[in-house]
Amino acid sequence: MRRISLAPALLAVLAMTPALAKDIPGSEFESGNWGGAAVADDSGAFTHCYTSVGYVNGQTLWIGLYPNDSVSILLSQPGVTFRPGQKFELWVMMETGLPAIGNGEAWDEAFAGITYSGIQPTIDFLNSGRYLRMLGMGIDDGFDIDGITPALASAQECLATQGGSGSAGAGGKVLGSDPGVAAEEGAVKTPPKVPDLTKPKTSGIGSGGGLGTRPGGALGTPAPKPQP
Repeated sequence: MRRISLAPALLAVLAMTPALAKDIPGSEFESGNWGGAAVADDSGAFTHCYTSVGYVNGQTLWIGLYPNDSVSILLSQPGVTFRPGQKFELWVMMETGLPAIGNGEAWDEAFAGITYSGIQPTIDFLNSGRYLRMLGMGIDDGFDIDGITPALASAQECLATQGGSGSAGAGGKVLGSDPGVAAEEGAVKTPPKVPDLTKPKTSGIGSGGGLGTRPGGALGTPAPKPQP
């Protein structure tokens, strides 16, 4: 595996990490290439649990589970910027089955995606395949999400441990669409923390169709963990 200089990357991470959101000590977990934790706001109150994976080309896939039984799926890619609040019609799809077409939104300049109401149906959807695409916001690559099942299980356990398994509370902004049920707009959104760049990443290799209705797009394949 080619070594990269972490100093500039870590500075970029610090610049993109929201000041009012921080991991709760002791809540961190890892599952293969994925990592996650519970997050607290500036007052120390629990807000959500997340799991995320980074890619060698700098892309980030972030999934947040909230106490109001909602799930946010966000993507970030170097060179792609958004207007906070910018709306998109997103086609979210695995390599099998029909796409879930719904309304997405940019949370800040770096991250955009979609929020669903209904944690378990959304997790079932994400666990239904190996490759994920979210078309319609300028990030049209396919993402290898190998290992997402145990990562999401850890995130669910995190949510239950923090006392937020489906109860009312903080949540992402649901704009409506399957696989979740539409919910009211207006919930407060917290931009995601960028994963630690010292964690193993996935490598973007290969191209071609087979993921949904649009051909092309690089596929990320999980890279082996570096040996000590």
